[in-house]
Amino acid sequence: MKKIIFILILSSQMSFASFDMNSNIKRSYLHIINLEFKEANKLLDIERKCNSQNGFIPLHENYIDFFKIIINEDVLYFKSHEKLKGNRIQLINKNDKSSPYFLYSKSEITLQWALARLKFGEYAKASLELLKAYRMLEENKHKFPEFTLNNKGLGLMHALLGSIPDEFNWLLNIADLKSDFSLGIKELNSILDDNKFSLYEEETLFILSFLQINLGNNDTVCRNYLDRIGERYKDNILLNFTAARLSYYLGENDQCLNILSNRPGNEKLMKFYYLDYLEAMAYLYKLDLINSKKKFEYFLHNFKGNNYVKSAYNNLAKIAFLQNNKNEMLSYTKNVILKGSTFVEVDKASFNDANKQEYSHSILLRARLLYDGGYYKKSLLEIRQFIELLSFASASEKSEYWYRLARIQSKLNYNDKQVVTNYKIALENGINNEEYYAPMSALQIGIIYEKQNDVFNARFFFKKCISMSGFDYQRGIHQKARAGLSRVLE
Repeated sequence: MKKIIFILILSSQMSFASFDMNSNIKRSYLHIINLEFKEANKLLDIERKCNSQNGFIPLHENYIDFFKIIINEDVLYFKSHEKLKGNRIQLINKNDKSSPYFLYSKSEITLQWALARLKFGEYAKASLELLKAYRMLEENKHKFPEFTLNNKGLGLMHALLGSIPDEFNWLLNIADLKSDFSLGIKELNSILDDNKFSLYEEETLFILSFLQINLGNNDTVCRNYLDRIGERYKDNILLNFTAARLSYYLGENDQCLNILSNRPGNEKLMKFYYLDYLEAMAYLYKLDLINSKKKFEYFLHNFKGNNYVKSAYNNLAKIAFLQNNKNEMLSYTKNVILKGSTFVEVDKASFNDANKQEYSHSILLRARLLYDGGYYKKSLLEIRQFIELLSFASASEKSEYWYRLARIQSKLNYNDKQVVTNYKIALENGINNEEYYAPMSALQIGIIYEKQNDVFNARFFFKKCISMSGFDYQRGIHQKARAGLSRVLE
């Protein structure tokens, strides 16, 4: 009798060691995706009292840490919570190994920490964790081929791996990892098409949009993502960020500003100051210097991280430059050098700008800003004023002029032959300079030839881009070129 009772007790305990996607778990996840971490933790506390061994508890706790680290960029928080990864994996190890969520949850936690490590430059550890996450997902996909959620992590990794720097190719070789952007996008889209996992739609749209903006080259796809988000950006902060970035990518700066001005603002949300930075940029792109300055100052006053700080000060210096306020410009330039970090490309470029203590000709700068905002006709009017000067101060200035003219003409649907010719002039004049105009010209020529299905020339110019080094935004430009090369080699 005692033995029977023991077995019944043991079986009842084991029944709790499962992955129970109940209402508490679903609601906690939705709060997490909207950065409402206090509300999410309340629900997880309730679930812990009812079902302490629910495998989703450590997974969702890790989600919260991941978003806090990625958004706040607090290195102390990162270091103090790093040890929790192992504890959470151990909790999941005590769970139901026959569930498709067993390996999925462990891989998700591992992948999230890998991405967090990349944020702080821990490339070696991140690489090993990416490898572990990949192998777990591959095993899980073999065991549970109908479990579409495997494709969220696999899709992200397949798409990203095609653009990794050459020094990390060893990872692909050792693990036989697939680097296939198209495959990654297809895998992620499969989640959107599977109603069983509609809960993860918003997160998947965020990942897909990130990949298309940074590595893809398909305006139609980005438009479809933006349409799918619809008005939901008003209620979900992550979708607000996603929709704003998509609008900017599509050259719709006014829409970007509208989205950001209609973002959720309840007190339950974790502060997302990067959105203020984006709003400042959007004002700058339409040459609204006063509002742009206010937003940059607000961002700098409130944000406690290190990324985009140099960029914010550099943009304030540009505003002062355009306002002919040299003293203020020099003051901001000094802060570019002293504050923030150079981890992200835009900050590194800002640091280089500050050291040179000079900017493009004011006409070229205004043309660039208007172009970045999607105001292509206004940008063209600006740059036409420049050529009337009939002289270039340097080969760098000549390269920038022809590069910017080509970019504007491309957006205004000028003949490809003319656009390519202008890019080639920019490439020729900027080949030995530190600026990004030459490699970006090579990248854009490659993209044009790719659209024409001219694989030979597309490969040539993508490789030409990758062969150049020592310029601003090198990592991002090379990523795009590698992604392009991967597409034409498929």
